[in-house]
Amino acid sequence: MKNHINNNKGFTLIELVMVIVILGILAAVAIPRFVDLQGSARTSTINGITGAIAGQITMLHANKLISRTATYSVSDVVNSIDSNGFTLTAGTGSIEAELNDGTKYSWVYNTNGGALSTGTTRFQAANVEEPIENLN
Repeated sequence: MKNHINNNKGFTLIELVMVIVILGILAAVAIPRFVDLQGSARTSTINGITGAIAGQITMLHANKLISRTATYSVSDVVNSIDSNGFTLTAGTGSIEAELNDGTKYSWVYNTNGGALSTGTTRFQAANVEEPIENLN
């Protein structure tokens, strides 16, 4: 009688196929989540720019109320924002931003006795979908 030592090292074909199926399912679920990272990054950038514009308007308006003489323009708002990674320009009735990838956005505003008004038109810091229009 021969002594056979079962030397079963490695994986069976069924185990390998199951691992490949599981990896395929994970890839099918994970890839769509990461496909739109550029869109999410762009939306976050625009949210940040919207917040910076609203913050500058608030600070300049507070300064105007405190000093009772200071006035400010849309150029003051635009020039006081650190625009690293995008270009801000003050237009007539709008503030325009161009991202480094060439995508352009616009915020529309009204002036109210020398103060920029954030609630009367399409500039709404809380709702990013409405005030932003893609100019491309």
